[in-house]
Amino acid sequence: MSLRKIAAALDLSITTVSRALADYDDVAPTTRGRVRAEAERIGYVPNATARRLQKGRTDSIGVAVPSGSDAFGDSYLAAGFNGAWERLAELDQDLLLLPFGEAKGGLDERSVESKAFRRAAQERRVDGMLLVRPLIDDPRIDTMERTGLPYVLLEADPSHHPDASAVGIDEAEAARLVCRRLAELGHTGFVAIGPREGFDFAKSRLEHLERQAAALGLGFSTIAATSTEGGAREAVEGLVAAAAPPPTALVFLNNRMTIGGLSGLADGPLVVGRHVSVIGYGDSPALRQWSPATTVVCSPIQDMARHAVDVLVAKRDRRLAAIRPLWRPTLETRRSDGPPVR
Repeated sequence: MSLRKIAAALDLSITTVSRALADYDDVAPTTRGRVRAEAERIGYVPNATARRLQKGRTDSIGVAVPSGSDAFGDSYLAAGFNGAWERLAELDQDLLLLPFGEAKGGLDERSVESKAFRRAAQERRVDGMLLVRPLIDDPRIDTMERTGLPYVLLEADPSHHPDASAVGIDEAEAARLVCRRLAELGHTGFVAIGPREGFDFAKSRLEHLERQAAALGLGFSTIAATSTEGGAREAVEGLVAAAAPPPTALVFLNNRMTIGGLSGLADGPLVVGRHVSVIGYGDSPALRQWSPATTVVCSPIQDMARHAVDVLVAKRDRRLAAIRPLWRPTLETRRSDGPPVR
């Protein structure tokens, strides 16, 4: 047994060697260093399962993302996932991906809390959960509270969750950037197109856009559509066909809907950047390469996800962690918006 060999070589007890390899604080740092050096010298690899049982944890974090099997069709969400994944790897933690359920044509709220999610929470298959883009009344939050499993919300409005740890962008600042941009270009109003599935971030986004529009005297109306490219395309095609005159500016509340809306406009009579201005929330390579390149609200989603992981791991370890709930967005102006045609 390698533990016995290490103990004999260093004249230590097997218990001390075991606890040193598990990095327990009750073993002196110099002793831990000696044990790790000897383990490396003889090529000892600890049994991960046994070590986790000894610690009383799995060293795994669940990451619950929306859109089911199509989660990575959203490059913005994929960037957040990569940020979480990278940080967990740096901390030697495993990741369990738990997508939302999805029905044909959009998110099925009845299947949001999937069997896999409940099993992971109730059976403690993970040490905590990172819930990405939760719903307004998300049943998974109740599950977290009932099980006592630590969790952090990512892409949620902290003011909607005063008793939870939530990380999101400063939606008031984002709305100010969007509305001020449109007002300065000479627009008198705009239409916001967002998801109908009840996402927390979308509710906050609409609330702040409406407030900022009123402050600047801009007309404001909304359209709810399925949170997919197809849903936004259909909404835009219907709007252009029905509205007379058509709106001079459209604001899309997430990355995928911006792409879908642009594709709908491409087949119609309105030229983006000339007849209609488009601003989207969330950047992506597709929007940077679109013709014309799209003006977007940018947020540091990868850094936000890394921070959320740090807060979650600290909660798991019962350590205090200073949470940064709101992250500052920026507006990347490109060529998809301009003065309205008179």
